[in-house]
Amino acid sequence: MFNSARTVAVPLAMSRRAFLNKAAIAAAAVIVTGGIVKWKYPSPRKLTPAIPLMLSGFCDEATLCELGRKYLAQVPGEGSAKILLSRLAADGSRRGADEPDENEGASEAASQAEQDFRTKKILIIDGWIISETEARQCALLALS
Repeated sequence: MFNSARTVAVPLAMSRRAFLNKAAIAAAAVIVTGGIVKWKYPSPRKLTPAIPLMLSGFCDEATLCELGRKYLAQVPGEGSAKILLSRLAADGSRRGADEPDENEGASEAASQAEQDFRTKKILIIDGWIISETEARQCALLALS
């Protein structure tokens, strides 16, 4: 049986040397763990309009490229990167931009893809239900 009347006094004092040793070990563990994670899971490619953000959470780059090639086979009129970039810019909020900025285009394309789903601008390619914007992004990735 457990006797709650008996207590053991534990000293709470820690020497400065013991604290610094434990802090150094903890810091080293964090650094090593972070290095292992970064090595095992390298950072993704630069954020560009060619990477569909939502779809890239489900597919690897090879699958995205394959979806892009199949989209280009269905829509041969969008067979160049310049046309795809202009269509992606025209679908977004920056209508009429001459030369779309790639970093801004990535986040705008993600919101446009969500809008495509709301307005039912979707395609079925190789069993995947994707938005027109995501299909164009995959096609741009396949061409790059």
